[in-house]
Amino acid sequence: MKLFLKKISLVLQYLAAVTFATAHNLLRLGGLNTVPLQFAVVETVDEQILKSLGGLNERLKQLDALDTAIKKNAADYDQVTKVIDAVKLELDTFRKQQLGLKQRHVARHGEELSPDAAAFLGGIALAAGIKQERFSGKSLDMAEVEVKNLLGVHHKAALTASDIPLPTQYSGDVVELVYQYGAGRRLATVFPMGALTVKLPKLTTDTTFGLIAQSGSVTEKSPQIGFVTFTAEKFGGLIRLPQEIDEDSIVAMGQFLGRYTARNIARVEDVQVFTSTGADSGINGAGAGLIAAATTDSCTYSLSGSTTGGKTAISQATLADFRVLRAQVPLVLNQAKYYLHPTFEQLLVSFNTSATVQPYQRKTATSPATLDGYPIEWVNVMPVYTTTATVSTGYVLFGDATYQYLGLRNGIRFDTSREAAFTTDEILVRALERLTVGLMASKAVAVLLTDAS
Repeated sequence: MKLFLKKISLVLQYLAAVTFATAHNLLRLGGLNTVPLQFAVVETVDEQILKSLGGLNERLKQLDALDTAIKKNAADYDQVTKVIDAVKLELDTFRKQQLGLKQRHVARHGEELSPDAAAFLGGIALAAGIKQERFSGKSLDMAEVEVKNLLGVHHKAALTASDIPLPTQYSGDVVELVYQYGAGRRLATVFPMGALTVKLPKLTTDTTFGLIAQSGSVTEKSPQIGFVTFTAEKFGGLIRLPQEIDEDSIVAMGQFLGRYTARNIARVEDVQVFTSTGADSGINGAGAGLIAAATTDSCTYSLSGSTTGGKTAISQATLADFRVLRAQVPLVLNQAKYYLHPTFEQLLVSFNTSATVQPYQRKTATSPATLDGYPIEWVNVMPVYTTTATVSTGYVLFGDATYQYLGLRNGIRFDTSREAAFTTDEILVRALERLTVGLMASKAVAVLLTDAS
């Protein structure tokens, strides 16, 4: 046994010597490269989990970045939406301000348009004349240059009615003349209509509060509300102008257009506010004027209610009748006025029976005409004073006209036509305005009527 083990030991020594000699020779010959020993590394379960969590963390970071981008885009969208809403609001505010500009009366010396407005209106007529080749004093080419300068139209080959709308500020100039010529816009409440049809609430039946006992029940009050529908109607007309327009008459023609249009628009508005029958025909629109509205509201006083009775002519009215009329509108007495045609002064003067009894006072430089201290507004479209019998006719109004709303849809619009007056060889300018009226309170205005028989 010992001999066997000794043999094995010798064999191993021999193999070790051979291996060493072989390795030595390879090293000497450069055939063996020294390579560090590498051992396979086996990851533990915890290390694998941590490695997976690291990848998941990167995905979460990417998702967070994506969520941040989405939120930023949503915030940007919301911001853009808010900007758009703000722009819309600004536009609405600007439109209302421009309507306010049209409605605001600015005192002027005389009754003239501003030079710019007059030149613009004259330019409208001149443009129509150019289209018809009815311009004298200059060549048509020079006239077109002048019209473009007047109207602010540049780099356009042709001028049409759609190219030359009346600017807001010039419409305001014309409206200022409406204030001077008419009473309706000055006395009623002007309401800018944002749409063609507008509904406004109206208190139809009022209730009053009363005393409530200690620990007592509170009585329910139920005021009744109705709606007044404002639907703008179109009013206007055609203005005929000479076929030939001289360059020196442009501004004068604009002044004529402005004054003529303002007078007629003022008359239309006054009729709608005070005397329109609501028949929707002729100059009467669908909205009822104060006389018709007060009659429908049963807020009237008939001359038959006087002691003598049977008064079918307004000339038979007495001071007592004018005073009784005031009793119909007790809630607005503090701000009430009389509304009459100027021809009624001859009747009112007759109420001054002596030097000490003078209920009627004429208008002065500092105060309006009054009757028993109540102001009088002279309105040219109110019925004229007459001695002729006219049964059941309203002549005198008393109350607060501010409860009558004058709804205006946009401003005064001017257009021209070169074909409409072809047969007469004239230029036509069309002036239009959309408006309507509505009484917004019951028992705000009373009307004095003649007897029915």
